[in-house]
This record gives sequence, C-alpha cells and structure tokens, in this order.
Amino acid sequence: MTSVNGHDEQQRRRQVADVVMYWMRRRGLTRQVFADRLGKSVSWVDKIKNGDRQLERLGVLRQIARVLDIPLQVLIDPEEAERRQLCPDDREIAAIRSALRRYDAITNVFRPNGDVLPEPNLGQLERSVRYGWMAFQVSDYQGIGQLLPDLIHQAQAAVWQLDGDDKRTARAWLAWTYQLTAATAFKLGDAQLGWLAADRSIQLAEQTGDLTLIGSAARRVAHALTYTYQSSDAVTLVRSAADRLAPHLRQADAAFISAYGMLLLKGSIAAARLNQAADVRDLQVEALDVATKLGTDRNEHWSAFGTTNVLVHQVSALADMQGGGRVIEVAQTIARPDLMRLPKERRASHLLDVARGYVQCGKREEATTTLLDADHFAPGEVRCRQMTQQLITDLVRSYPHGTSPPAALTEVARAVGITV
Repeated sequence: MTSVNGHDEQQRRRQVADVVMYWMRRRGLTRQVFADRLGKSVSWVDKIKNGDRQLERLGVLRQIARVLDIPLQVLIDPEEAERRQLCPDDREIAAIRSALRRYDAITNVFRPNGDVLPEPNLGQLERSVRYGWMAFQVSDYQGIGQLLPDLIHQAQAAVWQLDGDDKRTARAWLAWTYQLTAATAFKLGDAQLGWLAADRSIQLAEQTGDLTLIGSAARRVAHALTYTYQSSDAVTLVRSAADRLAPHLRQADAAFISAYGMLLLKGSIAAARLNQAADVRDLQVEALDVATKLGTDRNEHWSAFGTTNVLVHQVSALADMQGGGRVIEVAQTIARPDLMRLPKERRASHLLDVARGYVQCGKREEATTTLLDADHFAPGEVRCRQMTQQLITDLVRSYPHGTSPPAALTEVARAVGITV
C-alpha cells in the first residue's frame, strides 16, 4: 500500500514531468532530439514522461534544465514554473532579436551562399500575421514570442522572392509583422528591440506607399521615442506625420481614419510624459473629433480606435501626469458596455492605469481590486509587462509593517518575481 508521503512524492514527480513535457513542446523538441541532447535513449525519456524516480535527482534535473535552456528553479518550484509559462523567455526574445538583426533582411549582399529561403505563401503569411495580432489583443505574449521568429523570417523571405503586386503585399505584411514585434517589445520592456522593429516598419511602410500603414508605423516610432525618454521628439514626429496625412482624411476609409486617430493619441501620451497638459488636450480633442466622424468604435487593423479608446487614453495621460482624482473621475465616465467591447489587452491596460490613479489618491484597496480585475481576464497584461512590476511593488509596500497584502495580490506579486 502506497504511503501518504509516497503518494505526495509521486504526484510531485508527475508535476515535474508535466513541466518537462511542456518545455519540450515549447522548444519544439521531439522525444528523439531531446534524448540525443541528453545522451539518453527514447525509452529513458518515456520513463521521465511518466514521472520516473530519477526526477528526484538534482543532477538529472540540472541536465534536463540545461538541454531545455531554462533555469533549474523552473523544474523545482511550481510558482516559478507557472510564471515562466505565461510570458516569453530570454531565449525566445533572443530569437526575435536575431531574426530582426539579420543583415540579409536588409540587403542581398550579405545573403550566405546556398541559403535556401522558405517558399513564399502570401495566404499563410496573412493568416499568421492576423493570428499574431489576435494574440496581442488578448495579451498572449508567450504565444507571440513563439510565433515571431519564424514569421519574421517567412515575411522577409517573401519580400525577397516576389515581384510586382505580390511583393508590395508581402512588404505590407512584413511591415505589420514588424509593428507587432515593436508593440510586443514595448509591453515586455525591451526598448532596444522595440526601437529596431519600429524603425524597420516605417521604412517598409514608406516603400508601400500605403497611407494607413505609414500612419500606423509612425505611431510605433513615436512610441519608441517616448519609451526611450525622447518624448519631445515623439510629439514633433506625431505633429509632422499628422500634417502630412491630414489632407487625405476627406476621402479616407475607416482604416486610415483609425490609424490617424491612434497616431494623435500616441502623441498625447508623449506630451503627458512631458507634463504638457495643453498639448495633451489639443491632441486628444482632435482625436475625439476624428473618432466622432468615424461614428463608432472599431478595430481596423487592430487599432481599437473610437471614442471609447480616446477616453481610455485620457485616463492614461492623466495617470502619467499624476492626475490621481482626475484619473478616477474620467474613468467613471466610460460606460461599461463600451469598455467591454474593447480588446482584452486594451481593457486590462486601462484598468492598470485606473489602478495607478487609485495609488496616486492613496486608495490602496481600490487599486488592489482594480489590478486583480485586470489579472483575472488578462493575466499576461499584468504579469508580463515591465510597467506593472512597479505598480505591484508600490501596492505591496503600501501595507504597514506587520500587515500582509491580500492573498491574491501576494500571488500576483510572487508571479512577477516580487518578494512579499
């Protein structure tokens, strides 16, 4: 008869085995390849898969962690294992950066002899790009991290191999891929990667001549400037780009109007970082006028633009300017049905801005509740974003000595690596 301790040990081995299998899949390793890299047989891997006692040996776990390129802690600490599964890890980010930095993506001069490019498939490329943006809008950053290296390579290869209209189409999808890379990088706190992707995007957008793509790419560059503490340059860029694009508004479709409006909103955030309230107001008033002409909230080219998103950006700008009570006041004017129609990423990001407002007002409980609401329906937005770590740290530290934060907040804090 199995003892209680024996049962617990068996259950723990099964948990470790599940983590190993998860990372095998995530790294794209077959049983044979995994066995070869370990210097073991496939039958040995199968034993590990079934929770073999060898999973209790630290030396075996170290060897497995090395092959999977994960910290040992992931295999021995369930909390760390859960945290690592939600967000892209260093290896995946490095793969994205490597794909972007390939010189043969810029000029054929550096293409290695005998390099075999993947066969271009515009239909598959479009589906992959759309899937990536759908993942972004539900804050599935781990999924995007796995998708982007191959997607970037496939899109680059399509541009090199196609001609005429097909080449222009491939350039557009590559530009949207670079924008997805930039948007994800900024969420994860990687300014260098975000800047590089945004720069690649604007160059390609100019080559296509697509004004919607140009407006959207300019928004990413403005974000890059803001993120790297060059907000004044970001505001200047937004105003220059808007001046260039504005004459086309009269005959514009919804996609162009949305790109133009989001460009203005990004400029308002850059102005807020400079505490230039007048510029924030002017840019957001113009964006609201554009959104009103659009008529309804839309999600053209994953912009989520409309009157609701203008209000969401008002809240964000106020939080950046330490608006406190005004943050909460404006947030309360947003009708819940309107907010619920926004993508999860936008809703969760908004709630984090509202939580910042509550912190600025000294309303700790309301801030905690709001942050936990965001974590409930979009954990990736809360647990993968660099910005959130400071917010959670401020909340945890706001509890007096001798008292503990709520268990749910403690769980989130630990999940992002904050000691409670």
